[in-house]
Amino acid sequence: MRFNTDNVVMRALSKICDMVCLNIMWLVCCIPIVTIGASTTALYTVMLKMVKNEEGYIFRGFFQAFKSNFKQSTMIWLILIALGVVWFIDYRVSGMMPGMAGTVMGIVFLAVGFLLLAVTIYVFPLTARYENSIKNTFRNALILTVGKLPYTLLMIVILVAAIFASFWNTVTLMMAIPLWFIVGGALIAWVNSYILRRVFLIFGEENQTKEEGQI
Repeated sequence: MRFNTDNVVMRALSKICDMVCLNIMWLVCCIPIVTIGASTTALYTVMLKMVKNEEGYIFRGFFQAFKSNFKQSTMIWLILIALGVVWFIDYRVSGMMPGMAGTVMGIVFLAVGFLLLAVTIYVFPLTARYENSIKNTFRNALILTVGKLPYTLLMIVILVAAIFASFWNTVTLMMAIPLWFIVGGALIAWVNSYILRRVFLIFGEENQTKEEGQI
């Protein structure tokens, strides 16, 4: 009996296997913490190709992207950490302010936090797909956050919902931990990559793999 390896089920199993492998590579490369940016960029480099069935050899593709984008992605990640620390301190201080001033400042910093999270979601896929300076990458991420707001909200909802569902109670946390280790990060990147394909149409010439991405 001969088995047909080119059918929907086998292709789906192959994709799942690739996603598990990518998730493990992403987690391992994130362990030093400072390399989270480079690891996430490498993950999106492969995922943005995977959603178009152009991924090729995922191990080689991942580590080539990790190496080639290491410096810029690491700088971006360190900038995001610094901005996050400043935002957290300012938000906590605003919570200590009495009366209306505290309420207004709290709302302002929540809005800033939303922008920071959205930029974080965009900035590594942008680095994965386009050749650009760090300044222009952040600029484009901010423009896309506002210019493609429905897609921005969708990606934030997906991420926040996954995190909240994981920490809903002890039972969901015990179920979520192995899922995050096996496929969680790669699954979110895969869903986001489908969304980002539509978002990146704003740049034109969507079929190119690496191109100038300044709006």
